[in-house]
Amino acid sequence: EPGAQADSEHGALVGTELTPAQERIIRAADTFFLGTTHPRRGTDSSHKGGAAGLVRVDGGTLWWPDYPGNNMFNSFGNLAVDPSASLLFVDFTTGATVQLTGTAALEWITPGSPGDDGGTGRRIRFIPTRIVQPIDPLPIRIGETLSYPRNPRLS
Repeated sequence: EPGAQADSEHGALVGTELTPAQERIIRAADTFFLGTTHPRRGTDSSHKGGAAGLVRVDGGTLWWPDYPGNNMFNSFGNLAVDPSASLLFVDFTTGATVQLTGTAALEWITPGSPGDDGGTGRRIRFIPTRIVQPIDPLPIRIGETLSYPRNPRLS
């Protein structure tokens, strides 16, 4: 697809712009994972969720509204000191994943304005610099029964 190059060494499509198929996965997602880091406190991975379509594709950027949560603000605090971020989207129907790295920033908007789905007056804008989509999907699907190998006994 345009915007991605096959990386046979890593078995993935790699690019700097979203392909139409990747955009469809992101637009349909009702959940994703956000990775951030703090120079002294380490990394944080947070689940973000809402109605399908919570992440908007806007030209070459992505954005999503902030929702009231646990009031820890780990992601926001990390982004305030280091804008590096990563996103992971999983299509649980097909097992396809899209992994993005780039930078993110908090934007203040008028509370209750269009796109302020959580009513917080905040949203995050993400600018991707690298997009990776493994060619082989994850071996998970909604509605399938999965079996995992058993862990060895501890002695």
